[in-house]
Amino acid sequence: MMPPLKYIRGLFCSASATLYSVVLWSLWLALGLLAALQVYIVSTDQLSVPEFALRRVERDLGEAGLQIAFKGTSLDPTGRMLIQDVRISLPEYPDPVLRAGSVDIEFNPWWLTVGVFKPGKIRISDGRVSIPAMLSPSGRSEALIRDLDLTVLPGNNQIDLPQFTARIAGVTVTARGSLAQVRGGPGASRTRSLAEYTSSQFPSWCRQAIAFAGKLEALESPTLDLELSRSDTQVAFVQASLLAKSLSLNAPLPAVARGLQASVRLPLAGESPVSLRLKLQVDDLRLPSHGEARELRASLEGSYQPAALQFTPHSLQLTAGEVDAHGFSARALSASLFSQPLPKVQAELVAEFLGNVLALRGNADLTGGDATLYFRGPISPDIMTPLSAHLRTDVRKYFDFATLDCRDAVAQFGPGWKFQGVRASVVVEGVNAYGVTIDNGYARVELDPGRFYAPEAFGRIGEHYARGSYEQDLRTLEFRFLLAGALRPLGISAWFREWWPNFFGQFQFEAAPPQASVDIAGRWRAGWRSSVFVFADAKNPVIRGAALERVRTRLFIRPTYFDGLELFATHSTGEARGTFNYTVMPETHAWRRLDLEIASTLDPAVAVTIIGPPGERILSQFKYAHPPTLKLNGRMDGAEAPGGAHQTFAIEARTRGQFRFHGFPLEDVSFAAALRDDEIQLQRVEARFAGGTVSGKARVWGDGAARRVGFDTTLTNASLGLVSAAVTQYLAEINNRPADPPGKFVQEKASVLLDLALSAEGRYADPYSFQGSG
Repeated sequence: MMPPLKYIRGLFCSASATLYSVVLWSLWLALGLLAALQVYIVSTDQLSVPEFALRRVERDLGEAGLQIAFKGTSLDPTGRMLIQDVRISLPEYPDPVLRAGSVDIEFNPWWLTVGVFKPGKIRISDGRVSIPAMLSPSGRSEALIRDLDLTVLPGNNQIDLPQFTARIAGVTVTARGSLAQVRGGPGASRTRSLAEYTSSQFPSWCRQAIAFAGKLEALESPTLDLELSRSDTQVAFVQASLLAKSLSLNAPLPAVARGLQASVRLPLAGESPVSLRLKLQVDDLRLPSHGEARELRASLEGSYQPAALQFTPHSLQLTAGEVDAHGFSARALSASLFSQPLPKVQAELVAEFLGNVLALRGNADLTGGDATLYFRGPISPDIMTPLSAHLRTDVRKYFDFATLDCRDAVAQFGPGWKFQGVRASVVVEGVNAYGVTIDNGYARVELDPGRFYAPEAFGRIGEHYARGSYEQDLRTLEFRFLLAGALRPLGISAWFREWWPNFFGQFQFEAAPPQASVDIAGRWRAGWRSSVFVFADAKNPVIRGAALERVRTRLFIRPTYFDGLELFATHSTGEARGTFNYTVMPETHAWRRLDLEIASTLDPAVAVTIIGPPGERILSQFKYAHPPTLKLNGRMDGAEAPGGAHQTFAIEARTRGQFRFHGFPLEDVSFAAALRDDEIQLQRVEARFAGGTVSGKARVWGDGAARRVGFDTTLTNASLGLVSAAVTQYLAEINNRPADPPGKFVQEKASVLLDLALSAEGRYADPYSFQGSG
């Protein structure tokens, strides 16, 4: 008997051999069937699409509210199904919303053996999405998306989009990424397919697309690249990058941007607003009639409403390589803008303005086009060029500078960005104020389109200085200065025509410039309309060669007209006060008339020096030991006056000590005189003569040899001897011969007192021609 162990061993070996043969033959059979299948596939181009697969596609689309129609299908046994000339419609609209030249679906063919069709990859070629006629503003079906070519990889929880190209409303669009399957509302039990979501949102998308397509027309050659990232709440977030050759806008203001690049990350769909940041790059931005900016870089933050495709900006960070506006230029600009809300914005800006760093802040209304800017920093003198162009007048002709530091400045622009004015406090050096060079100064200035005003100003010219205000109408060129300080009048001659230096050239202020206050009004280029009020107080001035200790005066000046409203002068010999009026010929500026009203204790020689030859003719008739107390009121006409040279004066004088009138010796004289040209009438003459008292009147008139003298006088208590000696000496002097010695009669009667009443008239140079009574 065979041992059990050996038996079991043999049985196992026999079973193993049998099993090996079955497996081997089964494998050969499978390989044979597979080889036959491969031969069939190789020999066959197409297979019929299984009916259940088509029904599955139709059922899924139908559940999503979509209807599909196509011309033909074919099946590649390797796992590809091709559907040709596909048209997908919504039940509400008769026209297809999607047309595709072909839809290529890849799948696992082994699933078909068990009756399951599960797409793994779907590609749509030559697609076109149209807005139905019922939703189109034209009433016709209009293509929204053209040249659609996309590849979709559907999954359980997401859809991958490895490739997407299309032209949407004229924009070339590329996309890739992943989208989450959209879930239903609260309590939904299953995940909605992309087709379901598309069907429900399609009417809303069409309305938004119609509104958005109109805005896209402003773009030239735009391209849009989309990077999709899955989101469980918003379908997907899109990283969008837009490129365009240019962008043209009409609102909020006309603008053309060239070389446009923009990028933003935003939700593909949703109901809740989200915050987003838009990055923008523009090579060149032009605002017709306003300005131009280059190399713009911007970061715009705001709130986005996906359902309405509406973006509300909150803040903007902006940089620019260069900005030009109305001829004004800035470089390296960096700005921050904040919505207040729109269209009102608040801005802070730092820029290199005309070569200097300038800081600005301000507020603007983008719709109304008005703004207020606050700025400070140094201002380049180059600003005068665009400022002159903007104001249509050469501002440099009236005001220019070497350096200007602007402090606490405010600029205002009205509706339409129209310049309204600038207010600033400035410190300046090297000022050229209409031909007058000012070393340095400071001012508060206000510049409007038609007016320049400096309510507070200070300037220094060497040792000179002045403070005050200045105002000018830039249209009419009318101006007004109000100045107070120490200033030599000739230092501002450039502000006036020849009449100013012609008048003030008669004054020298070598010791120090006079302390003065000036009110000057007029019109540039029309000097004859200028008027000046001056108060001046000068120490040690020299007036027409006469050195005085001090002069104080108030003047009203017009071209050719100088009105001395007040005059006070001191000299070592006395003082004088009064008024005067001085006029010159308009064409030649030659002296025309001088009106004087003076009370003086000065030596008349000082007045002779100041007045010149006319004063010499008047006052040379009087000689005195001590300066008289004098009141002078009258007029002198120059040789170029309409009536020729004339003098008319009323004189009141009082002097102590010796006094001579036309050489006749008197003492302690007081008189009133009337002078007209060469005629002198002495009224109320009182004097001492030869120890006695003289009273009476006299008249001198005529010229040359015909000059005559007439007098009516009384003499009381005079010494006969002294009278005789004085008369003898007088006659000798006027006849240019030595005086005769006193005669015997005079010597004997020297102690006799004489009372005399005498009236006589004769030739001035011939005592023996006198006739009269006494």
